[in-house]
Amino acid sequence: MDNESFRVGARAFLEATLPRKGASAPTATGGVARARAFQQALADAGYAGLTWPTAYGGQGLPNHFQRIFDREAAAFHLPPQALVIGLGMCGPTILAHGTDEQKHALIPPLLRGDDVWCELFSEPGAGSDLASVQTRADRDGDEWVLHGQKVWTSGAHHSDRAACLARTDPDRPKHEGITMFVVDMRAPGVSTRPLRQMTGDTQFSEVFLDGVRVGRTDVLGEVDGGWRVARTMLAFERQALGGLSASGTGGGGGGLAAIIAEARSRGLLSRDDVRQRLADLRIRQTVLRHLASHLEANRRAGRSVGGEASLVKLAMARLVPDVAAAAVDIVGPAALAWDPSDDSGARWSQLVLNAPSASIGGGTNEIVRNVIAERVLGLPRDIEVDADVPFRTLKVGTQRA
Repeated sequence: MDNESFRVGARAFLEATLPRKGASAPTATGGVARARAFQQALADAGYAGLTWPTAYGGQGLPNHFQRIFDREAAAFHLPPQALVIGLGMCGPTILAHGTDEQKHALIPPLLRGDDVWCELFSEPGAGSDLASVQTRADRDGDEWVLHGQKVWTSGAHHSDRAACLARTDPDRPKHEGITMFVVDMRAPGVSTRPLRQMTGDTQFSEVFLDGVRVGRTDVLGEVDGGWRVARTMLAFERQALGGLSASGTGGGGGGLAAIIAEARSRGLLSRDDVRQRLADLRIRQTVLRHLASHLEANRRAGRSVGGEASLVKLAMARLVPDVAAAAVDIVGPAALAWDPSDDSGARWSQLVLNAPSASIGGGTNEIVRNVIAERVLGLPRDIEVDADVPFRTLKVGTQRA
């Protein structure tokens, strides 16, 4: 297939499937259902998993076809990124570490939008220090039985499957005795409780695992080798989060476009300080977009993105609050307090209240800077006094008691 034929076909598909920007935006309700429906339409039309292997439901095309599709899609109202954890994080990790049987079983329904995924990583006593997870996985014959609590799990309440990090050997050092499991979120013993954010939304949940059984074939990677799998998934997560903001579909990306339009409507672009500030933000967003595109091309070519993904995430985490601050200065009080009937005012408030999360999700800025220092710049690692200490003897998390 030549580039122009692909471009024409992609544009025709998008025209028939999505509203163009400038037209009325779709309602904010039913986001997950709309994301599933769009993914199903992508699969039916042959545009799902453009660069993923054909053996698992992808199209097996070179990287530049995805770039062509993304450029065409930028002119349309895309559905919410409710599937990004599966498509941008869990799926690529399964392709990197899963068995052939796992890839055949898990990737096709993910690409069709049949399965929504979440990550069962963070716990009350294991956030930035993720290797201190205490969720237990006890072996019982050919099965494992999971007990524990996860927290801040994005989209848990509407997810079908999860990648779950659990402690399988507390007598080994904390980075060595954990395993990654695939968990059915509808299995007996799995329960979720939504967490209300200051935005009023409930995007996150606590997840409780009470005697949840998983099979031998649900181990992703090696038993007690889960930290290696987790690092892969975290790299994909940081890359995906940065890419969303760069593309304008998440973080500060879409907010920046709206702020520029607002400044123009208020006649503020004639002011040198406003114009320079917005230009600086747009330049940073453009650099972020090119960096994210470069890393995505490396990933699709089978090259490790490693610590470089943390560069994308850190750039995003610094851009988003600066975009929010620009919104407050340009929009004024309407960015913080608005009439209930003013939808645009609510949008500005959401942007401002969501901004702090950019420096937390996918690893705090401090953690990400450490990753960049060690894996990109080659600086010495911090001294780890517990590197060779059995996990059960450590005073970490809730084990402090």
